[in-house]
Amino acid sequence: MKPIKRIGIIGNGAVGMLMASLLAKDYDVTLYGRGNEARDVIIDRFGVTKGTVTVPLKPVHTLHETEADVFFVTTKAHQVEAATERLSGDVPVFICSNGIAHLDYARKRGFHLGVVEHGVSREGDRLHHTGLGRIRIGSLDSLEAMSFNASPLDVVWEADIEQVVTEKLFANAIINPITALCRVENGAVASPPCRDLAEAVYAELSTLFDRDVPYTYIETIIAKTAHNRSSMLRDIEAGRQTEVDAILTPLLKRADERGITLTVIPILQKLILGASVSC
Repeated sequence: MKPIKRIGIIGNGAVGMLMASLLAKDYDVTLYGRGNEARDVIIDRFGVTKGTVTVPLKPVHTLHETEADVFFVTTKAHQVEAATERLSGDVPVFICSNGIAHLDYARKRGFHLGVVEHGVSREGDRLHHTGLGRIRIGSLDSLEAMSFNASPLDVVWEADIEQVVTEKLFANAIINPITALCRVENGAVASPPCRDLAEAVYAELSTLFDRDVPYTYIETIIAKTAHNRSSMLRDIEAGRQTEVDAILTPLLKRADERGITLTVIPILQKLILGASVSC
């Protein structure tokens, strides 16, 4: 594996800008986003980390694979395919979107996976870094382990990235829809009545996967992100498309394939779709 000097980050939302602002200290970083003009972006970061960094932002439709040694895709799940159509996989690509809808696509394209554990929100080019975590990356095939310079991002290689993605899916499928529908911070999921609903969703999730995800993991995520407003809640508040089709809808398909009858998850999916339409 050749040394990493140039990093391309596809998606100039909160996560992409956070990664760009923290990686720019050690790497030549380029952001790629929607739009038609290239420009420099001044990212002002405050919260658990602070700093001001200028990085170039280019239209994603002008991206060339030779411009980076590795790409991170931080778009919403429903934007992944369009965002990566110019990539072949010859340069490592890590898809860091929520849910599992992109797993088959990643396998087909020879891409890899990442899970973002940091808390961050965005107002324009100003970022609020609300919680420290890790960027956990790994390969679905035989890609050699990659390492990055130490930074608050804490990029770590995972030998079993599918387990990590499954754990994150459990957390997202429980926390996101409940907080979005109840209009509460993540910490509210630790107590009734939200906890009762969370345990019901967890019970249904556990029938859909052969991998074990203990409820204590969910409790840890809730505690770490107690004062965060989930991405699904923020999407509904802002009138944006949610990631329900990446997080909940694939679970319904999985249940059908396994001949499992679900009760709670289908209701949550319909309520989120309804709430999105009413925005």
